Amino acid sequence: MRFLNIVAIMLALFFTVTVSTSSAAPVPQAEANVTTIAVIITVIALLLAFFFLMGGVKYVTPENVLDTEIRKNLYEYIDEYPGSHLREIARELDLKPSNAAWHLRKLEQTNLVRSRAIGGKKVYYLVEGGIEAKQRAVAESILRNKNARDIMQYLSEHPGKHLLEIAHALTINHHVVKWHINKLHEAELVEGDTTNSAYPIYYPTEIGRQFMETYIEYLKTPVGKAA
Repeated sequence: MRFLNIVAIMLALFFTVTVSTSSAAPVPQAEANVTTIAVIITVIALLLAFFFLMGGVKYVTPENVLDTEIRKNLYEYIDEYPGSHLREIARELDLKPSNAAWHLRKLEQTNLVRSRAIGGKKVYYLVEGGIEAKQRAVAESILRNKNARDIMQYLSEHPGKHLLEIAHALTINHHVVKWHINKLHEAELVEGDTTNSAYPIYYPTEIGRQFMETYIEYLKTPVGKAA
């Protein structure tokens, strides 16, 4: 409030001087315009200074970033559900997406959280877990899609199938299967082999099997979050 009082006093002085000058003697129009512009710029600068210093803006560091309850909740949520995307996080924590995005940027800027674009959506995971946390986040993000889960489940039960066989068995368009296979391959959940065929045949990796088993168990829990 002290700063606000100072701003009010300075504004009063500026307008008093301006009015006194204009009433004391005739002032050329050009000079009056310059004075008016100077006063307006000064007012804007003072208001900006007020909002910056008094409006709750402060430098965020790794030490104080989790002092805010919203960011603490975001951090804990991502820790429990790595690979969640923005709208999902905002919905589960009852936040506006724009508000959640702002606080997530603060967590990224302080190197507590990272994000990666998967399937057109930005998903989040903790830095603390390293490569394992990133793999888990990417895997869970991909496996939220039913087609991706069906493909992984099919390959777990029928390893060594090529794209058209997978598409035929699951009655999914082969272009859709190819798109998901590429995502699964990028995430190191499946691998392709062209040793004995011109067309690659696919196998689930060990990591892929582990994540698939974990995710299936997760879907069986009473509170499911999968899309």
